[in-house]
Amino acid sequence: MATHPPAYSASRPFILFTTGATSYELVRYLGSRAGGELLLARRHYARTPGGLVLIKRLRDVTDDVARARLREEVKLLMRLSHPAIAPVYLVRVHDGAPHLVTEYVDGPCLETLSSFAALRRRPFSEAFAAYLGAEVADALHHAHSLEDGRGLPVGVVHRDVSPRSVRVDVHGRVRLSDFALAWSRLPGRVVTEPGLVRGDVAYASPEALEGQPLDGRADLFSLGMVLLELLTGLHLLDLDDVERAAQQAQPVPGTRGLCAETPSWLPAPLMAARMACVTPAHVEQATRGLSPGMRDVLQRVLQRDRDLRFQTGAELRDALRNLLNAEGRPYGPPEALREVAEVRTDALVGPAGEAEAGLPLDDDLWAGCDDDGADWT
Repeated sequence: MATHPPAYSASRPFILFTTGATSYELVRYLGSRAGGELLLARRHYARTPGGLVLIKRLRDVTDDVARARLREEVKLLMRLSHPAIAPVYLVRVHDGAPHLVTEYVDGPCLETLSSFAALRRRPFSEAFAAYLGAEVADALHHAHSLEDGRGLPVGVVHRDVSPRSVRVDVHGRVRLSDFALAWSRLPGRVVTEPGLVRGDVAYASPEALEGQPLDGRADLFSLGMVLLELLTGLHLLDLDDVERAAQQAQPVPGTRGLCAETPSWLPAPLMAARMACVTPAHVEQATRGLSPGMRDVLQRVLQRDRDLRFQTGAELRDALRNLLNAEGRPYGPPEALREVAEVRTDALVGPAGEAEAGLPLDDDLWAGCDDDGADWT
């Protein structure tokens, strides 16, 4: 698989591949991510330019059995139909490498939004977090409930719910992407290597870090980590008390050879050691500045014991929407869009109404996630 595609030329477009009357023109190489490379492309219908799409070029598939298995998995993902899930349009094996064609979501990811909140030294509102969390929880419930042709659950687990896989588009709608890393019980699916943690290890559930079998409750824990950081600016595994406890504890059995598919700010074995030391008291400490209702939700979803968490995405969705309803005022896409704009402006404009030194005000800031290969399904 090529590391970099040929340079793009406006006068001589580079066509990645063609399917029927539809061709896919390379617009920009966006970088690498776990499992492959990310490309921004434009669809052309019978030589008429269309909209932008994201193409994830996966690692080479070397045999017919693996190709057939990949097609079955993508067919499964293409059955995901939810307004908060960025859909997969097509899979095409080209030059030996599978290419997933997915929706392009125009808008910032939570990683960018959290950076803006940190710059202004004030987090997002609880209403924003409740709205966003409820939308993602509802999307996860849809995925977790997916059934095969016989009506049997296939056990989809996203495995990469993180600030990079959640976006707020230009209409204020929440979108969840990165389902290409999803796990399922689909017969013949590609088995993850033992000791390998898929997705962003910094937001992995305790059971993922311990190498246990996963179910949808692992995704809910990851979403809880994302919401905690969005509301407080704190990462659960970066708390001083958690770090000290991990330094004093014995190594976690079975995690010595643990490996993260995507590098993070700590090696996977150290992440697992810190996670093993997390207690309800640490969650209570991290959430002490929040309302009682939001604290209750986060303390439940961040339980190490998955039997004590919300058991379905629908339960978590309903709890978050109840918090929104208790506010007594509507909060949806228009309100989310206004808050995103406000946080961005507060972060980039100083007290005197002038741009902070070194911080541009143009829309190129929204492209920060794309350049890191953040949005593919």
